[in-house]
Amino acid sequence: MSEDNMSITERLTHVAARANAMSETVNAHLGVLNAAIQSAETKFDNYMGGARAELSHILLSKNQKMEPNDNGTAIKGFTTIGLERFEVIKEATIYAAAANDTDHTGRGVAQDFRTNVYNSYVNTPFHILRLKWKRDNAAHPARIDNNYWTGFQQGALSSGCYFKLLSGSVEGSMQAVKDYSNGWQLLGYHQKADSPTKSFYGPHNKLALSASMLEEGEALICLFGTVSGYVDFDKAGWGVYPEFAKPSDVSSAISQLRAELTP
Repeated sequence: MSEDNMSITERLTHVAARANAMSETVNAHLGVLNAAIQSAETKFDNYMGGARAELSHILLSKNQKMEPNDNGTAIKGFTTIGLERFEVIKEATIYAAAANDTDHTGRGVAQDFRTNVYNSYVNTPFHILRLKWKRDNAAHPARIDNNYWTGFQQGALSSGCYFKLLSGSVEGSMQAVKDYSNGWQLLGYHQKADSPTKSFYGPHNKLALSASMLEEGEALICLFGTVSGYVDFDKAGWGVYPEFAKPSDVSSAISQLRAELTP
């Protein structure tokens, strides 16, 4: 029937039918486009996940196993600043199997960590430390490890540690990326390499002890460190990472060896 012979109602019905047909065609094309976009996003995400997984993570800081000094006033290799008082107690040592863990103080910290954070195989032993501190009266933040100036922590990097705050407060770039039971947290920080010409350094204040001057605090901590590359905290968590010898370490070792061999 010619549209000239249609009533207004019939013409409107015809127009609506054409509009519906066009809408269905557009929706069909949108469905194809959305599927293509979703497929591309999935491929990109898979590529990025694979690329990140293939990157080696090398320790850029020192003493991630957190061996304290002999008199319990410092962590070996750490330069801790801004504190009026700092006490370090080796609470526990975690080994490959939980049955071999050592509880040094009888407070049950090893079992606490195994029950609430990680109860599987550990590839390298590490310590859990109890830190007790009092921040000094300077406005400058009290850093657990002042390693910014060393120049080794550049490029894309990840910082992390397992942490349980018992009293006081902490601040800094590292934030809780995973919460566990009984107060344990995984603190983490990612730094991107977003410029080919910029100098990249880990932030000054990865983990600062006490947000207020003269504040006291206490916490359990293990595996504090910074590694190269992007660590997927959600999937991989945090662990013990390999360390390359730095030129300063080699030079010091050579000097020590020469001294020992000198008659």
